[in-house]
Formats: sequence, C-alpha cells, structure tokens
Amino acid sequence: MIKNKLAALFLVFFIFLSSIHYAAKKVVFEIVDPEKIDALNEKAVDFLQSDFDKILMQANQFASEKEYLKAAQCYLALLKFNLNDSTTIYNLACCYGRLGEANLAVKCLVMAVRAGFRDFKLLKSDKDFDGIRITPEFMKLLSRVPLWEDSRSDVIYVRTSKLLELLVKLPQGFDPSHKYPLLIGLHGNGGNPEQILEVMNNTLKKEPVILEAPQGAYPNFSQLRGQHYSWEIQTRNRELWKIGDPLAIENLYEVIRVIKEKYPISEVYILGFSQGAAYAFLSGFKYAETVAGIISIGGLFPETDTEFSMLKEKEIENGKKFRVFIAQGNHDPLLPVGLGAKTAAKLKKYGYEVEYQEYEGGHEISPELLKKIYAWMIKK
Repeated sequence: MIKNKLAALFLVFFIFLSSIHYAAKKVVFEIVDPEKIDALNEKAVDFLQSDFDKILMQANQFASEKEYLKAAQCYLALLKFNLNDSTTIYNLACCYGRLGEANLAVKCLVMAVRAGFRDFKLLKSDKDFDGIRITPEFMKLLSRVPLWEDSRSDVIYVRTSKLLELLVKLPQGFDPSHKYPLLIGLHGNGGNPEQILEVMNNTLKKEPVILEAPQGAYPNFSQLRGQHYSWEIQTRNRELWKIGDPLAIENLYEVIRVIKEKYPISEVYILGFSQGAAYAFLSGFKYAETVAGIISIGGLFPETDTEFSMLKEKEIENGKKFRVFIAQGNHDPLLPVGLGAKTAAKLKKYGYEVEYQEYEGGHEISPELLKKIYAWMIKK
C-alpha cells in the first residue's frame, strides 16, 4: 500500500474514530446514466450526506487487519464519488493483489496511471502484488511500465510566494489599547483552520485571548468532503521534506509577524494538534525568541540528528527555553502509550518547564483540556 509519513495518517483520526464497523453492501456499481436519475425524488440528494471520512477510516482499518475484501468494498465506495483519486485506485489494486485477483488488480493499476499515479518504482516492488507477480496479466502490465516511464515528464519544484488564509478570532469586548496573549492553533494533517479555530473558540470565546488558525500549504485527502490541508508536502521523497519543512516554519514565523503588527499581542503560544504538534515544536526551537510556550496535543516530537531532520539535540539542549505543555489521550490509537510522557521527560532533562497531561480520550481536543491549557498559559 502507499504509505505516507507517519504524521500523514493523523487525518483519519482527526474526525473522531468510530467504533462501528459495518460491511459494505455487496452490489456491483452500474455505470452512471444521468437519464436514469430521478432528480425530483426526495432521496436524490441523500448521497451528499454519505460519511466518506468513516468509509476511509474503515478502508484503512480493514487493510491493516488484512481484511482485503472488506477494504476493497470501502475503496470502491470512495471511488464512486471521486474517479480521479489515483491513491485510492492504487490501494484498491493492492487489495486485489492480496486477494489473488490479477485481472482486477491490473485494471485498477491502469486506471491509477490514467488518474495520475507515477510511482513506478513502487509498482515494481510492492509486496502487495507478490501473489500475482508471475501471472500473465501482471507481467504484461510490467512490460508497459517502460513506455509509461518514457512518456513521463520530469518534475521539479520551485519556491514561490502564495497567499494563504489566516483566520483570527478576537475576544469579546476587544480593546485595541490592551495587550492580549495570542494562541495559534495548528491543525492536524488533513484538517483545516476552521475546524481547529471552532474547537478553540467554543471553549475560550469568553477569555481575553486572541485566537488564530493558519492554513497548511499543501492540499490533502481530496476525496473527502470539505477542505483538507497538510503542513508538509505530500510526497515520500525525503529530499523534498528537507526543503519543504523549513518553508513551513518560515511561514509560521511570518504568521506571527503579521499578527503582532496588526493586533496588540503580549505573548505568543503555539498549539499543535497531531501533525501540527511537530511543526509547533520546530517553530519554537527555530524562533524561540518569539514564543512564550509550545503546546503539543496528540503529536509526535520532531526527528533529530538524522540526515533529513531540521533539528539537532544540541539545539534543543542549548536553545532558549520556553514553556511546554504536552497532552496525550490515554486511548489515542495513533500514539504509543507513554510517548508524550517520554517527550516531557526529555525536555525536562534539558531544562524546559514542562507540564504533562494524560487525559481520558483519544485523538481529540476536548473542552476540558483547552480549559487546562488556558489556565496554564495565564499562570505566572
């Protein structure tokens, strides 16, 4: 299966994980014929209420549990509403490969290429196709790969400027002559500014704090309803991460600069949820003089001292110390038990003032947690 960075899995659980697993109906999809649609039927628009997020969660769950037939049913359901999703088409092909259905797998792979799939190196080596690799159908497909590769254009990346939305919520009775703490919320992978700003505002709208939510630069999970973004470029090419991640941190610094120019700010706190937590930490270590504290909820700590990491352990140890709040749900399906506590212990060892909270819940931001975070922010 196509695998993104670990943080890229976080979106699936940004929308709260459902414990319900229902099997997709065993029906064969018909080719859409507009003339057969009764547009005046009261149920004609019911499909717009389909919970695509839950279907995607089920698909990934079934695939991880090696329930490939059920996963294939879910991927087919998703593709019914997005024919150009090359990743889902490829994952469907992987399911057929695991099921030994060479003809169906090949059909899907051809359609994935037509939809934009270009990772031919993965196609040649993916273990999902080991069971059908020597079949005539798959060998014929592989013979077409050199032609696809030959027609493939080279792709280069150019750094450009782009205007991104930045949502701001001012406190009730805002007084421009009074300074307020600023709480910046970084959404998780596949989240968006509206989601995290709504969560923060629902709990803190009566507090004297300016709330802000920037938008990740990279669209993601196009098959899902709504707008979905990532802080990191959607590729497995680590060389591009090495270029893209510093740009994301520079963008966050620009966010702080713009807000401080426009509004009276006393202190800056960055709250990162899920994927956003790593970028909150990176911003803190890179621009420690601009932040009073970093808040990590259900997120990983950035990699250090690797070829592609932005951060060195010595930078953490010797950097300017800011306050840190780390929280992890005790039923978080994405983070190993105790990971947040280990991060807290590590930072304490380096001299940071750290508060750690393990809360009852999963991969989510609860009102109770936000109240504790605000109390920690204003504590002197």
